[in-house]
Amino acid sequence: MDAAVRLDTSGALCPMPILEIAKAMRGLPPGTVVELISTDRGLEADLPAWCEATGNPLLRMERRGASYVGWVRKAG
Repeated sequence: MDAAVRLDTSGALCPMPILEIAKAMRGLPPGTVVELISTDRGLEADLPAWCEATGNPLLRMERRGASYVGWVRKAG
């Protein structure tokens, strides 16, 4: 999936991956797709919950080896 912004938070633990995507989203125009990469397995639960709370659609989640990857589209 093509993303305009790629955030690699590998090595960072909760809540840093969510804080990083929240910070990145503030400066982006609506419709922008952000790819978030994390080695924190909590992302599987945290990212969908954050998307639901903020209204930013979660497009896809997948696991790549030791990494968890999610794609989120900025609402607007």
